[in-house]
Amino acid sequence: MKLKRVILAFLMLVGLAQADVHSNKSETKLTAELWGNEGNQAVQMDALIKKINTIGYSVVQANRNIEVHWQNMFNEKTLEMISFYGLVNIEALRPLLLKNPDFGAYAPFNFFGYKTLAKDDNNTWYGHLASDTMLDIIGEKDAETRKAFTDMVGSFDALVEKEMKPTKTKRFEHTKPLPKVGLTRMVKKFERTDDMETFVEDFVMDHDGRFSQHHFVIAGFIDFKFEYADMEMEFDKYDAYWVSMLCHFEFSNSIFNRGMPQAGMFAPCSVYFYVPKGSNELHVGYASVDNWINALDFKDQKRIDHMRAIDAEVVETFKEMGFEVVTLGKD
Repeated sequence: MKLKRVILAFLMLVGLAQADVHSNKSETKLTAELWGNEGNQAVQMDALIKKINTIGYSVVQANRNIEVHWQNMFNEKTLEMISFYGLVNIEALRPLLLKNPDFGAYAPFNFFGYKTLAKDDNNTWYGHLASDTMLDIIGEKDAETRKAFTDMVGSFDALVEKEMKPTKTKRFEHTKPLPKVGLTRMVKKFERTDDMETFVEDFVMDHDGRFSQHHFVIAGFIDFKFEYADMEMEFDKYDAYWVSMLCHFEFSNSIFNRGMPQAGMFAPCSVYFYVPKGSNELHVGYASVDNWINALDFKDQKRIDHMRAIDAEVVETFKEMGFEVVTLGKD
């Protein structure tokens, strides 16, 4: 009997050890699934974008053939083509933004395509971050809200498949979890004014000027408060709400043009600003580069350090403008 008990105890210990090993295994999650077609699909992508209004979408800004700028500025060319389209479904976004202002980090979300000069890959790859990736980065947990966002993005995906007729796919997965805090958020107190429109205009002018001094460019802009007022749709939760798409050519060239064009799924960065109704606080938020690092399994420490240095420069520029950090996106 004693021997049986010893054997049973041993088997139980082995089972617990195996269970612990399995529980500690990294979970593989989808970062994005890109579609592919043979040859240069730039013309076909533009034709697709012209049809997105049929499903309620519009383009905040199209940034085409960015490889030309990199070649002119840095004399580097590894890509035949890379283009970015900031997409919004303004009506579908309204209830999401009212529920959670952090949806601004993907309003617009980025649809992009690229073709390398590699002889062994004569394909254009195109797509965007997976819906779950975007939702996990902003920290949205409500099941109904997640479904609404996924359905909105899914309607665009259906149009892509219909119009582009992709012949192949490429999956990007990650085992390292996304940062526990995916968004950097900051707040600036200001003196209330009845003329919020002028306040926003003055702030945007100051913002754009300061960031241009740090070699950033504004790759797109949308004022949701204005858009909903123009559409006569209620958006009273906010006295102001707008999004600027931020880009840094040296930063993007050092990644997309140097072996990782797929990282373009994270760019340009949508930086969202809002003033809660009746408050004297301007909030700003955006997805940190640690999402890029984890979701695409960056390994080159020198490159990672450079990415984080540029990210820190964004924070410092906002601090110069009077913002205080609320949460800092990081592991």
